[in-house]
Amino acid sequence: MSITMVSPPDVPLREDGSCWGGWWHSADGRIVCDLCPRACCLKPGDRGFCFVRQNVDGQMVLTTYGKSTGFCVDPVEKKPLNHFFPGTSVLSFGTAGCNLGCKFCQNWTMSKSREIEILSRRATPDEIARAAQKSGSHSVAYTYNDPIIWAEYAIDTAAACRQLGIKNIAVTSGYICAD
Repeated sequence: MSITMVSPPDVPLREDGSCWGGWWHSADGRIVCDLCPRACCLKPGDRGFCFVRQNVDGQMVLTTYGKSTGFCVDPVEKKPLNHFFPGTSVLSFGTAGCNLGCKFCQNWTMSKSREIEILSRRATPDEIARAAQKSGSHSVAYTYNDPIIWAEYAIDTAAACRQLGIKNIAVTSGYICAD
């Protein structure tokens, strides 16, 4: 019998600050990540190719929820956009890990790191939204690594930003499952 999780449980945070993850199903004593086309099949304790999604006691956990590699206020023109509120600032942040393996990655120190090596800043989605507002940023960019792998954190942050009228920018390759 398989169980499909399409979104995280209502109480997302665990005692260690990580988050119960969504987008997985169980199969033969393992869990299969349904977030990206890699479909990582994880035994208890295993992590996916991205290294931030882990099987903990038969459930998916996002280990980087609430943790960042750092924050930076940039001009929006630095992002891969065309005429998106020109002349405004954007608060940029990312986490560790990535579901891609690009040999030419400009952010490989973050995208291929283990979160314990690189994650230095803790911030809740509400804190990020307030920081963007305080810095005068018109938008928040989920960047440096692909936000697909930390979808739970990105979605919660996007909702917090939207409540304050802050726009959201996902800098992504789009390597995600259609379902």
